[in-house]
Amino acid sequence: MSDPFTCAAEVRLKPGRDASVRGRHPWVYRGALAGPLPAGPAPVRVAAANGRPLGVALPGGPGSLALRMVAFGDERWDAAALRHRLLAAARLRERLALDADAFRLVHAEGDGLPGLVIDRYGAVAVCQLFAPAWEPLLPAVLDVLACDLGAGDVLLRGGDGAGSAPAVVRGRPAAEVVIREGAVRYAVDLLGGQKTGFFLDQRENRRLVASLSRGASLLNLFSYSGGFAVAALAAGAARAVNVDASPQALALARRAYALNGLPADDAGFVAGDAFRVARALAAASERFGVVVVDPPAFVKRKADLAAGLRGYKDINLHAMRLVEPGGLVLACSCSALVGEDQFGEMLAAAALDAGRTVRVLARRGAGPDHPVSAFCREAEHLKAWLVAVN
Repeated sequence: MSDPFTCAAEVRLKPGRDASVRGRHPWVYRGALAGPLPAGPAPVRVAAANGRPLGVALPGGPGSLALRMVAFGDERWDAAALRHRLLAAARLRERLALDADAFRLVHAEGDGLPGLVIDRYGAVAVCQLFAPAWEPLLPAVLDVLACDLGAGDVLLRGGDGAGSAPAVVRGRPAAEVVIREGAVRYAVDLLGGQKTGFFLDQRENRRLVASLSRGASLLNLFSYSGGFAVAALAAGAARAVNVDASPQALALARRAYALNGLPADDAGFVAGDAFRVARALAAASERFGVVVVDPPAFVKRKADLAAGLRGYKDINLHAMRLVEPGGLVLACSCSALVGEDQFGEMLAAAALDAGRTVRVLARRGAGPDHPVSAFCREAEHLKAWLVAVN
């Protein structure tokens, strides 16, 4: 069997197109290449137009992203280097003292492993490969997970976390597991759930909402498995309404209520389109002390930007109409292509149309187990703005 770390060829960049790589940016687009890539998933050596070595990259797949740099300059790219980065990622999570048994173990570019995401749910690891070039390297990843990091069960999911069921690549993980964030427990569907099973990036924001919800009513739009509502109710919120298009997601939310000894009445679980439900709640003169808006990514391509921003404005306008005077809205976007300035302008426009005034209390993102490379800020995806509405 050939060594999956052996480079297949050298690829040169066009003149003047090497500055970003010299600045340790891990992405190389097809327009920067001086020639075609070799076929297959093997890594390649990358060089400037004058032949100066720039490092080693994995082929990026069929899209416009041609290469993902995994080593710069004379850095090594071999099994030992991969193991070193995986163990460094694990040590960082231990140092963070997350007070949770579910967390992101490897966050792609943020851990020097672009195209690879690994989430831990107790003893189960869920891997996502965002480039086919990671498939030949998977056995080396699995060895570290099992031998060094104690992951007896491993699942493999597609890069978008949706579509076909994940493949079991090691062990016999249960379809559903129970995880802990502080004293709060959640039910996670590893085989059929969204992402890798749970939205781990929102952990710190769930804790923030919980700390602000005591005695308040909470509306949880795009609730998925009820994370924000469960955290808030466990912290003393008066009531919560979860809205999601998926009955299966709401069933997970009900199980989370049961795990935490929370009363669950049917009025707290509404299956339906969040836009329509929000309009219906406003028409019924419902008001909430806290509203969470955490939709799926409305902008996955640059061509979707204008339509996506309209969608974010529409749902946040409804949220502002539903919140009590002096209440709070946590407005979220997981679209990496929506910048902070654009997100803020969208919220201001929504507030004007809703006839409300808004003050920004905090601009947050994903938890610290989702590190962002200082050389690749574009990979930062989650925006979570806490605003006070009058």
